[in-house]
Amino acid sequence: MASQLYLGVNDVPSIKEVVCFGFQQAMLCMSGLLVYPFLISTAVCAGAAQLQLRVQLISATFVSCGIATILQTTFGLRLSVLHGPAMAFLPPLLAYKQQNVCRYGENDVVPEEEWLGRLQQIQGSLFCACLVFIIVGSTGLAGFFAQLIGPITIVPLMLLLTTSIVPTIEEKLSLHWISLVMLATVILMAVYLENTRIPFYYYSRQKKQIVSTRIRLFGQFPYLLSILLVWFVCFILTVTDLEPYGGAARTDNNRTITVLQASPWFQVPLPMPFGAPKFNAGICFGFVASCISSIIENIGSYDLLARTSHQQPPPKNAINRAIAMEGVGSIIAALTGVSSGVTTYAENIALIHITKVASRSTMQVAGLVLILLGLFSKFAALLATIPDALVGGILTMGISMIGGVALSNLQMIDLQLCRNLSIMGLSMLIGLIVPLHFEKHPIKTGNFEVDSTFNMLLTIKMLVGGVVATFLDNTVPGATREQRGFRRHDSENSQFGKEAYEFPRFFQKILRAIPFLQYIPLLPRLFDNERRDKFNP
Repeated sequence: MASQLYLGVNDVPSIKEVVCFGFQQAMLCMSGLLVYPFLISTAVCAGAAQLQLRVQLISATFVSCGIATILQTTFGLRLSVLHGPAMAFLPPLLAYKQQNVCRYGENDVVPEEEWLGRLQQIQGSLFCACLVFIIVGSTGLAGFFAQLIGPITIVPLMLLLTTSIVPTIEEKLSLHWISLVMLATVILMAVYLENTRIPFYYYSRQKKQIVSTRIRLFGQFPYLLSILLVWFVCFILTVTDLEPYGGAARTDNNRTITVLQASPWFQVPLPMPFGAPKFNAGICFGFVASCISSIIENIGSYDLLARTSHQQPPPKNAINRAIAMEGVGSIIAALTGVSSGVTTYAENIALIHITKVASRSTMQVAGLVLILLGLFSKFAALLATIPDALVGGILTMGISMIGGVALSNLQMIDLQLCRNLSIMGLSMLIGLIVPLHFEKHPIKTGNFEVDSTFNMLLTIKMLVGGVVATFLDNTVPGATREQRGFRRHDSENSQFGKEAYEFPRFFQKILRAIPFLQYIPLLPRLFDNERRDKFNP
């Protein structure tokens, strides 16, 4: 029997609770929201303009992810989902970076048209690719794919995603020894001290005295506390001159201080901040592959979130809406220059499991917090001054979480079947071999666009492995759906509800009054008991 939730999906907590829990969720995802702007500002080779670009990207990331979170929890899946930049979109960007080798250092003045042109290509290609989310969701294909995509597909795909980012992690970790200190601090707080409760004293109006309680400070804010602590260590190294001038761990580089002073207090991220979008076929098809991989990953995350929230697996219409809303959020991110689509953050699902708070209201507040922080551009400028060396430790732990979540899907698979083990092993191996081959021996047809497109697609490990896993899992006989890891919707989950996927009552009344609306793939159908009430009053 599943343990009881403190707050269910449809529960509305008090103002104090909703603000507290919402702020906590927003702080937990902050590390993920920070990493991507750091990586993108480096990938486009902006030189001396890198820091100012980073401020702009951080602000846009916070605002777009906050909007996407509110849209998803209100109109999409309607569970407690928090959106952030999807790491699935990073491999095509890394491939694009390899094709366009940067000739400048971070202090060199790079012609603006060069790095702006790269951003325009990324922005336009991402916008076109994210239409895949809208098409797959609005046509009902997402619900159909959910029947074909199970843990046997999700495990190798997500593990291959982690291996794709290993070179980037190594590059960031090798910048400075402080990155290893950052990693060790995150591991200490997130793993060793996760369940350590710290006494917290406050004044109680009811008891009219100072009382104490114990909170899981390290387990609930591991990334935030680690960043603040190691950032302070970097500050000490700077003021004592133990870190030489210009070092990767210094906090007083001239550019960082100048940008912090020059940034306005408030600024609204506008659409197309880098100019009119341009199209690049290679990047676009790479992003399409990322969209497909993200859809597969999100379908698995939705099921995990449903189990954590004590809900039955999402029905087809809820999955269709959720994927469509992923597309809307990703398009907003593309238009504001984030250079990445959005995805469901597994860390926030884990926090729901820990706190037993599954209320969608808390995530809506978290989305609002992210929007407000993004509009406060001095805050974004302050975050942009974090030394690059700290990113390596944050990225390592974040990618480790993705790998851990991937492996957690194994508990639902019958691992005694040779069929299941063979499919996952083959998918992993082929997903590594094929990209390695085409990195060494790229396709050369004589047409630049064709060559760049196919070379980019065939070097994306998660795409190759995901396609192989999906094909084999749905064509090789010898296992039931339960043995393949699919959950049943019947009595096995009778203790779980399904009311969270419903729209508010007034909308349900419209569905009852206009029955044909139920057959639109994005809209919820009347549940069986509602049909019985309608035809047997």
